[in-house]
Amino acid sequence: MLQESYVYAINLSIGAILAALMTAHWRRAERDSSLAFWTLTAWVMTVADVLFAMRPVLPYAIGRLVPTLLITLAHGVLFLGAERTAGRARHVRTVGIVLAVHAAALVVFLVTPAIAPWRSVLNGLVWSGLSLAAFRLLRGTTGRLREVMAIPAIVFAAHAGFHGVRLTLGAALALRLTTVDPAWLQAMGDMEASFFMVALFVSLLAAHLQLRSEELRAARSDVQELSKLFPVCAWCRKVKAGDGYWQQIEAWLAEHREMKFTHSICESCEQEQLAVPLERRR
Repeated sequence: MLQESYVYAINLSIGAILAALMTAHWRRAERDSSLAFWTLTAWVMTVADVLFAMRPVLPYAIGRLVPTLLITLAHGVLFLGAERTAGRARHVRTVGIVLAVHAAALVVFLVTPAIAPWRSVLNGLVWSGLSLAAFRLLRGTTGRLREVMAIPAIVFAAHAGFHGVRLTLGAALALRLTTVDPAWLQAMGDMEASFFMVALFVSLLAAHLQLRSEELRAARSDVQELSKLFPVCAWCRKVKAGDGYWQQIEAWLAEHREMKFTHSICESCEQEQLAVPLERRR
């Protein structure tokens, strides 16, 4: 138990550092909503590690329930963050249902020691499922976003694969088909958690910084282009494009700035039109 506490203390230190970095970057990024999900996850995992490290002094039921459910909540928030990044509708209710079902099952394991060996199987099933769903969301993006999110997607896939192996070994252990030491299996899970946090949050920070850098370069290019002098016809207000052809200013801006226009009327023109008899306006 003392060795486990040391491992949890290390995970806590790693989690706290990563959470602080994510928070600082989120604040500098004008509180970007997609980054907010990743930042929240880092803090939830850090709190979970605090409770894992305090297990020896916590009431048994709290130590067995709350930290595990916080890890499930963290995976759920990661799933929501992947949905936000992919531009999909967020299934908050689905995450809530998964969390509630997991909590109910953990209570059953707590009051029925005979089936307690299946606890790790359920944990692995829930966590691998949410990680696999996040992987599919990130890989389902297109264009530049898909390229930038490739490494975080791989981290999610590796995490899901690890828990797939872990739940398989846990099931074999529960069925007494293997002699794997449960303590060794738990130690492997604790070590993987550290690698997962570092790999995921560092890759997410790198991806977000890369996207921001590309946005800034694009904005700088736009400013430089708009700062140039463009010939505009003094009568019809058409713009002379680079190929020598004259375009309506709306068409030129839509082509170069990806702007869309709709018809309206300013106050001066509205007053002038109201002053013109209806017959003449027709």
